[in-house]
Amino acid sequence: MDLHGLTSAPLARRLGALLLAVAVVGAVALAVAAGAFHHGGGRWFVVTSSSMGEAAPVGTLVLTEPARASGPSADLRVGDVVTFRPPTVPGEVYTHRVASIGADGVRTSGDTTGAVDPWLLGDDDLVGRAVALLPGVGWLVRGLPWLALGALAVWAVGTRLRSDSARSAFRLVAGCAVVLGVVSVLRPFVGAVLLSTTVDAAGRGVAHVVSTGLVPVRVAAEGGGHADLVSGAVGQVPVPAGASAVDLTTSLHLPVVGWVVVALICASPLIAVLTLGLPAGEPRAERGRRRAEPA
Repeated sequence: MDLHGLTSAPLARRLGALLLAVAVVGAVALAVAAGAFHHGGGRWFVVTSSSMGEAAPVGTLVLTEPARASGPSADLRVGDVVTFRPPTVPGEVYTHRVASIGADGVRTSGDTTGAVDPWLLGDDDLVGRAVALLPGVGWLVRGLPWLALGALAVWAVGTRLRSDSARSAFRLVAGCAVVLGVVSVLRPFVGAVLLSTTVDAAGRGVAHVVSTGLVPVRVAAEGGGHADLVSGAVGQVPVPAGASAVDLTTSLHLPVVGWVVVALICASPLIAVLTLGLPAGEPRAERGRRRAEPA
């Protein structure tokens, strides 16, 4: 099937130039906004653990602003989500919820277990109060540098190809490979973590698990039950009685609409080719020779 004639090359080039311009303008605007936010005392962090459950699942981008728990300018309240450096491990950064505020300091706890943290925080330990929790955006922040490097490499290699069609085909395939590579390393979509195992009143084993991916999943125990979870949700999975180890499997658990969306995303490169086509054109060197020939 000849894909070169499906659309005009000028249209594809104009669309590519438009997308590039939008990307550049968006990147500049984002950099300016991030600089202004940081200059005003704002900070941002990516959640990498499941301690905050559905409020801030793994991959959430947390934006904070300065806050104080004591003094005349105190503005911290019980229930606020705060980012802090524990006095016992000042090299690490946590994002938990304020459990209590007293004269001696601030107590925090994670949403997943509700257990109060062992440390007592002062104003110097606080990084800030969360003003925005953006689920999933943190995955993009983590992957963006690798996607940018991959895109630069694909563009650089593509410029060495002689024909327009070869360059377009290479960039399409290689670009998809870069995205798949980053996704396979970060694994943002499907994941689950075993929190603990207990025994219920009937003597049956129960595995407590939390979803760490972006999409709904089903976590099942071999020979036992299962739990259907959304991002950050905690569930209980019945396990076989007397099992010495818990063997859990995690799989996508989407509604029909979700599967349609997945299919469209997977087919997007093919849709792009069928819609825009590949630019027809002879090698650049050949075009140059023809232009040099006398009339």
